[in-house]
Amino acid sequence: MNQLELVAECRVPPKGTQCYELLMALKNGARLTVAKALAEFGCYALSQRMGDLRNEYGWPIKSRFIETNGGAHVKEYWLGQ
Repeated sequence: MNQLELVAECRVPPKGTQCYELLMALKNGARLTVAKALAEFGCYALSQRMGDLRNEYGWPIKSRFIETNGGAHVKEYWLGQ
């Protein structure tokens, strides 16, 4: 196996799906949390959609835990390079 075979091909989800809308936001530089995804996209299952974009569509989704102003720890997702 050579290096080119290790590079995953990124595919764009179908228009009109939550995955598509979330991907477009990520491509525009958004950093998403569950609260933001729910408020802006009606997405209750952000971790699952990010998993779909990463595993099914091949996008380099990055994540980390952040602390909110209220002291809660939540995951934040963004598009890696």
